Amino acid sequence: MKKHQAKITWAILLLLLIFLGIKLYRKNVAPKMEFISTSLTAIDNNKNLTLNDYKGNVVIVSFFQTWCTDCARETPDLNELASTLNNKNFSVIYISDEDKNLISNFHTRFLSDNILFTQSAKSLSSLGIHIYPTTYLLNKKGETILSKLEWHDWLNEKATIEKLLAE
Repeated sequence: MKKHQAKITWAILLLLLIFLGIKLYRKNVAPKMEFISTSLTAIDNNKNLTLNDYKGNVVIVSFFQTWCTDCARETPDLNELASTLNNKNFSVIYISDEDKNLISNFHTRFLSDNILFTQSAKSLSSLGIHIYPTTYLLNKKGETILSKLEWHDWLNEKATIEKLLAE
């Protein structure tokens, strides 16, 4: 009987470890870009849009929160990247589910004139976003070329973006 109890205990522990591993994995991997038609509202002009509206452009989409240190750290770099590329077919779009005033204050607090700030109609957690920033580089077809969790040096992706713009 003790032999079976030990096997059962080990089996339960193994299953718990597998479950926790899967749960941690899901939270540490960017979800598939399946929210391309999610309704967004531009903070500056209250215009309704979706990421589908940007097909034909190369786009960096960053899901952020105003309290996020890495989001604040990434913002000037993404602004500089957009300014340096200076291409009408390249956009940087920030998406948050926070209050519009918080998003607007973040926008004015950081160098971000070349970034479109938007508010999502859906909560970011319902879209599978649990780590900030969660950022995607999309090609002109709206396909994910690169996804990054937390801070990333997007200035190092300039050559990749220029190649996508030339396609």
